[in-house]
Amino acid sequence: MLGVDVYGVEGFYIPYFYALSDQIGANVAGLIFLRRKERSWRRAISHYLSHPVMLASLLIILLVPIGLLVARAVGFSPTTQTSTALETIAANLCWVPPLVGWLANRNSPNP
Repeated sequence: MLGVDVYGVEGFYIPYFYALSDQIGANVAGLIFLRRKERSWRRAISHYLSHPVMLASLLIILLVPIGLLVARAVGFSPTTQTSTALETIAANLCWVPPLVGWLANRNSPNP
């Protein structure tokens, strides 16, 4: 309708926002939580940058669109419902931050 070929390279952002809208929201909410907890943006950002779960979430938010763009650029086109589902599943890495948190907690010394 607006001239965007949703099956072409320029449509790479569609599965990104579909699969990662919750990830983006959780990341922003986490930063706001840290801001309230630390009572300073400087300390909140410092805590954010040292928190493994927040960093894993940020990396997903930044790296997934690059992967989707590359896949589209090399010729992948989600022209069937199955390929559309596979593209969205590949983009949806919401399980990574909890896994990173679990592993970090598991590997940290217990008090």
